[in-house]
Amino acid sequence: MSLNTRANFLMVVSIVFVIYSLLWALAPFSGINIPARLIIDFADWPMGNFDVPLDRNTMWLSAIGAGLLAAVSVFLGGIVVPAIKARDTRTTNVTILAMGLWYVIDSAGSFAAGVNSNVFFNSIFLALVLIPIVGIEKSDAN
Repeated sequence: MSLNTRANFLMVVSIVFVIYSLLWALAPFSGINIPARLIIDFADWPMGNFDVPLDRNTMWLSAIGAGLLAAVSVFLGGIVVPAIKARDTRTTNVTILAMGLWYVIDSAGSFAAGVNSNVFFNSIFLALVLIPIVGIEKSDAN
């Protein structure tokens, strides 16, 4: 995969993540939080809790998680995408480490909380970030 293809792929992932985070960030706003409730219900498979009102902690932690995901999205698009184009393996290696730490902490906590389905979704998010990053040193220039 060329560097440009990798960079473009990760930019699209970054945009999708920021859109996802903005929808998830609606959780505390009961009048408009349908997208967030769908996301939360879908993440805790099987679905079936959509009609249950979100409690204070769910709304609060969703706002925090959504904000952090939005920040990660900006870092991916604004720092990691240019690093891919420049074949900057130091930045991409740190990104791999950071995403790995997120994955282990988030997935272990999800598993301990009994939300095993979130480990599956975390795996998808991790793959979407790592696919364009891993192996950039072997990529074609274009």
